[in-house]
Amino acid sequence: MSMTALSDAALDTDGVPLAHVPRPEFFQRLGLYASERFLDADLCRQLRAALGAGSKRAGTVGIKGSADFVVDATIRSVRWVSVDDALASTVRDRLIDSKPALESFYEMSLTGLEPLQFLAYGVGDHYAAHRDSRPDASASDTSKARRVSAVLFLNEQSEQAAPQRYGAPLVARAATRKALLYLDAPDADAALRWADRAQAACATPCPLDATLDNLRAHVALERGAASEALSWSTRAAARSEEASAERANALRLSGRAQHRLGQHDAAAAALAQALAIDRKLGFSDRVALDLMAAADNEAARGDVAAAREFHLRAIDVYQASGNAQAADAVRRRLDTPAARR
Repeated sequence: MSMTALSDAALDTDGVPLAHVPRPEFFQRLGLYASERFLDADLCRQLRAALGAGSKRAGTVGIKGSADFVVDATIRSVRWVSVDDALASTVRDRLIDSKPALESFYEMSLTGLEPLQFLAYGVGDHYAAHRDSRPDASASDTSKARRVSAVLFLNEQSEQAAPQRYGAPLVARAATRKALLYLDAPDADAALRWADRAQAACATPCPLDATLDNLRAHVALERGAASEALSWSTRAAARSEEASAERANALRLSGRAQHRLGQHDAAAAALAQALAIDRKLGFSDRVALDLMAAADNEAARGDVAAAREFHLRAIDVYQASGNAQAADAVRRRLDTPAARR
């Protein structure tokens, strides 16, 4: 659990007052649990004072594949603050009391509560996009066990609308991000619902069109609808900037769809274009995905030697990027009878 303080003048650590937070309805529109006056006004004032006066240290981030934590302001810039045990205990009790409501809202059972983090964000502080709950092997035990993250805002809510900060463009971006997280979960139905919300909130023309088209192409491909996937990915390619990451995503999805449809020459051309863009951008994980898709396409048209070469290149990329687990998974694919023919 974390407690985030977006400070008013009473908690302005850099001498510049920060903005009010949006009202609960903003978060509820994103499908999040939001409770107005979760902490009473007097307790919020006490906590703001404690955060302003307490000793501070730089926030840390975990190192991939390691149990170690380091300070990396390019990813996370925030200060952890020491708060009186009595105040911390009061907040902890309130969170424990909210457990039944959270379980009902998210339809899951919750056990335990992590140590609280009291955080002070000043002007320019940030935390790069990340997942608090991760099931992958390189995640920490805490990340694997975590189910719900709670953020408590201690300053007042804005009574005036601020569309330039909390309006439709921000809602559209947030809904797109949530759709992509559901796609990764994987939960295709939820991903499509949030994609529709993002599309509805976005202006016309929408700068997120290509991303949302690619998301729909991915879902269609996973559901076995290769023709539909190709239609969406072709549209995404046309709507994305040349040599952009989104264009590479669209080309990769087109290549995979064409492979499923037996259009192997077209698939090879699309995947080669995706590979060229991803190599230029330096996205090693996506380069590996391009190579793996190319290997599948070559295997499907019977060129086992070419497929093996693409697999070996993918192993090299995964090894060079430090992803030994993915490299081992590709090696296991090469050990199958079909790959050895």
